[in-house]
Amino acid sequence: LPCAFEGEFAEKTVRAIWDNTEHGRVKEILVVDDGSKPPLRTLISAELLNGGPGVAPMRIIRHERTMGLISAKKSGGDAAKGDVIVFFDCHISPRPGWEQAFFKQMQRAGDHRTVVVPTITSLDPDTWKEIPNGANGKSCYVLWNTDFTWLSRPGRDVPLMSGGLLAMSRRWWQETEGYDEHMVAWGGENIDQSIRTWLCGGRIEVAAGAYVAHMWRDPKNPKTSLKYPIPTRDVMRNKARATKAWFGEFAQKAFTFPEYEAFTQKGESLGDMSNFERLQQKLQCKPFTHYLQRFSYVYFDTGLIPLEVFQIREKKTGLCLERIPADQQPHTVALAYCGGGDGGGPIPELQLWHLGNRDRSRDGGPCCSGIMNWNFLQCMDAVGVGSKVKTFECEIQGGAQNQFFAFEHIGEEPGQLLWRPKKQNPGQGEACLATVQPKGGDARVVPVQQCQSRIEADGDQQLQMADGHSVPARFRLRNTHQIDSVETCGLAVGADGSDSTSGFQLAFQKCDPRDEGQIFHAKKMLNGLQIRVGDTDNCLDSVGGTQVLVYPCYEESVQNYNQAWQIRDNRLIWEGRGHSVCIDFAALAQKGNRRSGLFGLQTCTPKPGQRLRRESQNEDGTFLFKDVDSGDCLVRSGKDQLSIGLCGAGERWKEHPEAEQVQHVASGLCIDAGVNEQNPVLYPCHKPRASRKQRFKVVDEPGWIQMQGTWGDNGRKRWFEKCLDYKPQDPIDVTIQRCQVSRNSGLLWEKLHAHAPLERR
Repeated sequence: LPCAFEGEFAEKTVRAIWDNTEHGRVKEILVVDDGSKPPLRTLISAELLNGGPGVAPMRIIRHERTMGLISAKKSGGDAAKGDVIVFFDCHISPRPGWEQAFFKQMQRAGDHRTVVVPTITSLDPDTWKEIPNGANGKSCYVLWNTDFTWLSRPGRDVPLMSGGLLAMSRRWWQETEGYDEHMVAWGGENIDQSIRTWLCGGRIEVAAGAYVAHMWRDPKNPKTSLKYPIPTRDVMRNKARATKAWFGEFAQKAFTFPEYEAFTQKGESLGDMSNFERLQQKLQCKPFTHYLQRFSYVYFDTGLIPLEVFQIREKKTGLCLERIPADQQPHTVALAYCGGGDGGGPIPELQLWHLGNRDRSRDGGPCCSGIMNWNFLQCMDAVGVGSKVKTFECEIQGGAQNQFFAFEHIGEEPGQLLWRPKKQNPGQGEACLATVQPKGGDARVVPVQQCQSRIEADGDQQLQMADGHSVPARFRLRNTHQIDSVETCGLAVGADGSDSTSGFQLAFQKCDPRDEGQIFHAKKMLNGLQIRVGDTDNCLDSVGGTQVLVYPCYEESVQNYNQAWQIRDNRLIWEGRGHSVCIDFAALAQKGNRRSGLFGLQTCTPKPGQRLRRESQNEDGTFLFKDVDSGDCLVRSGKDQLSIGLCGAGERWKEHPEAEQVQHVASGLCIDAGVNEQNPVLYPCHKPRASRKQRFKVVDEPGWIQMQGTWGDNGRKRWFEKCLDYKPQDPIDVTIQRCQVSRNSGLLWEKLHAHAPLERR
């Protein structure tokens, strides 16, 4: 048990192991105190320290200074006396029978080289009991940036261990030489150990029937927080060492990610790699291609090694689909200017897509059933007709119907982009990708006497109510408010925020007799009517008469009267205690208009507004930024604003590559991304080097002032390159609509700049 500053958790873990394990199986429980202050020995009960009959046989090894998780595990593994070494974190509790499941699985193949892992469940840190139906996982897989994530639908074999909970024979520990002695602190050791096991003659398997509850780090619960720092540079060096050691020629791919620039471009050393070379020769380890072929269902069948990557261009607008990252998923998918091409610089990563996820409708589940953003485990995802298209983490095993997307045509011919394609009818889908039509208004509830919206029957089908009057079974909700001389009708559209349970909200758009999404479906319920919205599986909900939501439909047995509506005098009414409300049109809140000439930061593309080239350079290194399209220059406006204006001697600039800054010479101020990193300004230059908001460089071709990308959270978070743009355009959201709506709009989607990526070559 590697324990650093774990306090009472160490003893709780020791006791949980002892209480849930057949005592005759346990040689010792070895606690490695990794520099805890105060020492763990002072916090552990005298009973455990003194030992004796019926007491857990605990032994403590202490590092006087904190050396990190990897060193603690290596110290424990090297000192262990048992024939089988089990590594657990210092905050776990196993279910009874775990050790028998471990032994049984280790003996399955008949040799000493089987490593086993349990199913990892969730531990309540207050009760030290397993949380029923909590998060759990068994198996992981490694991504191209050498990060890793959980594998859904895992089989017996484990491509990659999560790292903390495993068992192996002491003989195999010694033969594989344990952990890399040059890795420091935390991170990367599970990648190294997993791949060295598979390539050097061993295997990793899930021990069926073994369950170990683990305390996950919860930012909302200080009790679970990490009590020691994890140096990012050490983590990245560890991962880079594992990559260099085992990926072979595929390390070139991993090292294209910016988190490895310190080692690939800035000369930082990975350290002595001879221990890997010695081990590979001793055990006659296989190349990394063997690993990829062994787990072809993870890498080839899922599209993680794609045949080609490409942009997706909408032919009518000439714009390309782009993922617009948020702080956390889901991320937006929208149409924006296409990057790359002749004279257009590199294609932005956020505009590169490929086919991905297994197709379970075909024998063997080969690729592909969805569309993935290249280099990122993010797939197009939509909850239903009318919803906006987002990206979520890919379910690479092909189990998420929301991620079923396909091109209408297999070849290069432009066509529809299908959502949930019909396998029995190639070229058809439940719906298609379309652009979001502008909302005419939102929906609200108002007193009945103020209501201006009316229902309009669609067809002749009627429902007979208890009081004898009839109401239409299908209808539109029409309002006299007009857009382009056309009245507006209610429908479900994709919710703007992430707080919508269904992913939809009720809004008004131009009435379209061809749009089935504008049809409401009534059925009798609770002496009223339950109203299903369009093609969705959601219903109107009154929230006690305070607002109107598009919400999952309840069964009548639930007796949710918020979904029991009335139709009276051609109005859609909800009646509560003492008051009645009607669904009506609400004007959209006015957004502030973007001021002409106000700079923004947008994805770098060869568009008007971004093409600012360095010209008239003097010997002192100063120059003008001239706009290719207008002939004017980038100038300072007012105290700190950027603008396009007349070129002059007072509007010269200088690039400082070492500080990664671009400075306005006359004012001495530097280009800064601004408070929200959307509207750049001039600001006093950071010293001695730029922080992220001032990291700009000049790109002479095609002519950009580019804010540099960066990364955080050990490579799990990315900030992407953006360029100054004085004609920024809001991206156009995309949605799921009936294919006829998309075709009537003249939308056609095509692949652009398709090519084989490095990992395929």
